[in-house]
Amino acid sequence: MKTFAPLFVLMLLVGCRASLSIGTTGGSDDHVPAEQIASELEQMMEQSAEDWTNDDLDAFMLAFHQSPELTFAIPTGITKGWGPLKERYAKSIDKSNLWFTDIQTTIITDDTALVFARFHNVMKEDQSYSTGLTTLLCRKIDGRWVIIHDHSSGLPKDTPRKDR
Repeated sequence: MKTFAPLFVLMLLVGCRASLSIGTTGGSDDHVPAEQIASELEQMMEQSAEDWTNDDLDAFMLAFHQSPELTFAIPTGITKGWGPLKERYAKSIDKSNLWFTDIQTTIITDDTALVFARFHNVMKEDQSYSTGLTTLLCRKIDGRWVIIHDHSSGLPKDTPRKDR
């Protein structure tokens, strides 16, 4: 039981730090409401979906941190790095219309947030529908929010469709 005590204290401290940062960001004199951060992240998500639907890969990739450390995880594997992720997306960007629903944001630190959402795709060729869940770790770098880690999992094809 003694081995769990340090872990419990660490979890408690991390939880306290996270809850303290939910209301503000940007330093002691520059408070940004959590609602504003959530709005900025939702706008980033909406813009990326619009860019995807418009087949604009360069604009779509602006949502991702241009770094070799960027990770994209799906059930079939992990893609590491902005360049390889762009190559992966280049193969499928012109095939579907994308949108997000159920967007939830958790502020972790002044410049870090976790975004959870449901993604929706309608294939342009046959109008078939797919959906899934995504969890994005985002950082504010050089004044703008970008995705540094994307974990997405598709749901069974018979999942009911939820329009915008």
